[in-house]
Amino acid sequence: MRSLLLAWSLLGGVSDQTYLAWVSEPVKETALPASVGEKLSTNDLARLVDAKPPLPYTDVTSGVRLPDGALWVGAKRGLMFRAPQAPRWRLFHSRRWLPNDHVVDIAIDAAGAIWAKTPAGVVRLSRRETTLEKKIAGIEQELQRRHVRHGLVGSTDPGDPTKPDGGIWQGSSDNDGLWTSIYVAAEALRYAVTQDPEAKKNAAASLEALLFLEEVTGIPGFVARSFYPGDISFNPADVHGGEWHRTKDGKWWWKGDTSSDELDGHYFAYAIYYDVAADEAERERIRGVVRRITDRILDNDYYYVGATGKPTTWGVFAPEKLNHDLYWIDDRGLNSLELLSHLKVAEHITGDAKYRKAAQELIDKHGYAINTVLQKWIWPPDSINHSDDELAFLVYYPLMWYERDPELRKVYMAGLERSWQIERPERSPLFNFIYAAGLQAEHVADPSKRPEKAFLEPASYDRDLCIEWFREVPADTTQWAVRNSDRNDLGELAENRHGAKHSRFVLPIAERRVMRWNGDPYELDGGGDGRSRDDGAFILLPYWMGRYHHFID
Repeated sequence: MRSLLLAWSLLGGVSDQTYLAWVSEPVKETALPASVGEKLSTNDLARLVDAKPPLPYTDVTSGVRLPDGALWVGAKRGLMFRAPQAPRWRLFHSRRWLPNDHVVDIAIDAAGAIWAKTPAGVVRLSRRETTLEKKIAGIEQELQRRHVRHGLVGSTDPGDPTKPDGGIWQGSSDNDGLWTSIYVAAEALRYAVTQDPEAKKNAAASLEALLFLEEVTGIPGFVARSFYPGDISFNPADVHGGEWHRTKDGKWWWKGDTSSDELDGHYFAYAIYYDVAADEAERERIRGVVRRITDRILDNDYYYVGATGKPTTWGVFAPEKLNHDLYWIDDRGLNSLELLSHLKVAEHITGDAKYRKAAQELIDKHGYAINTVLQKWIWPPDSINHSDDELAFLVYYPLMWYERDPELRKVYMAGLERSWQIERPERSPLFNFIYAAGLQAEHVADPSKRPEKAFLEPASYDRDLCIEWFREVPADTTQWAVRNSDRNDLGELAENRHGAKHSRFVLPIAERRVMRWNGDPYELDGGGDGRSRDDGAFILLPYWMGRYHHFID
């Protein structure tokens, strides 16, 4: 019998290679089938509690040892599996896998499926053949079905103000532009790889939303955080808070006080779409909006000025603040990096030398290139901002892809290399592939063309860990509550900047809550009651970036 328990996942394959993925299904039966293997006695379970590697939970209830030595153990807080000679246990818990974490009893059927009995019913876990292409296609379909509002991409959550029961809806967030940008980039890269017209259609529709975020404000170069139609039955400021404005014609509401986060997304998406997916008419529109946004920053002395006539809270790029105001010292490296990247994108897209000149002045007179080297703050540990990590890598991508000055590339690569080494234990395919793209750019003459091959050794960007991540990341992006802080196998815990418990190492993606790349992967607890759902673009972007650059094929 082919055992489906021999490996966590099959490494090193291409996108259309078959692998075995875990599937959890509730069953109608209330009784477990006869189990293959050896049912563990009370004494056997007691010995496991004291054995190494440590069990995640020691309140064990049942167990089965298979002929090959693999172990399945049920506990009051989850279901645990250890392959022969594996260095750690795999934990299945939360509603993602089980109807209730209290596993009363388990059995393994003749086909190798695991049956777990809980107070809320019986569930069957098995591994089924699939491919990454199929998995990614399913995530894309669910995103289009559930997570697009007027082209904007975002999560769905409870609390619809138009429904008495507060039903599920896709409302507004401070970062609608950023999340939409990530999707635009993903679908543009998919189109470049596959030439699938559906990918172009999806990317173009959400590109329209990005362009409209600038148009709706009526302020040249100023982009909104989000927007709603003007005929909604509620005031968005009452529901979401923040700075909301209504257009003069009353047709739209838009959210102001736009941050540098949003600009990072816009420049990232515009750069990718412009190079790999745009027709000439779209290129002309992108040239226009990039010019207007960039000129707005330059014309206001490196501040991003909104509807109030004053700089937005986080729209600060000026040397007088970043280099000479202690309040902004934490942001000096990142904001310098952001501005240099935006100017490089503007230079690439518009061809206007004034953006290169502005960047050179910031580099020569104000040390902005040197500022980028230490953009990643690592001390004190409880102040580390993972949201800034996402922003830094998003702006590193076009900067490293477009910059051709060898001396500047050395400086920028020093910062990117440092940041990547710090982030490397997180096993992020997005960060790994952006780092790899920065290296690959040395071998690419025309950055507007797709590279011919990877040009890099897979180990140099942890390719196999990326493939493992794609295979293990749950395709179900529902926000189920996940608790890991009470585990027995994590060692000493600490707290992050929000006071939440986090571990000294990153757990496998399948054992953690769903989070975007701005989340803290070391954080142990989180999620929700299953009514909120992430859009899944955080999976799509690194996948299609990896495909585009031939890091995975």
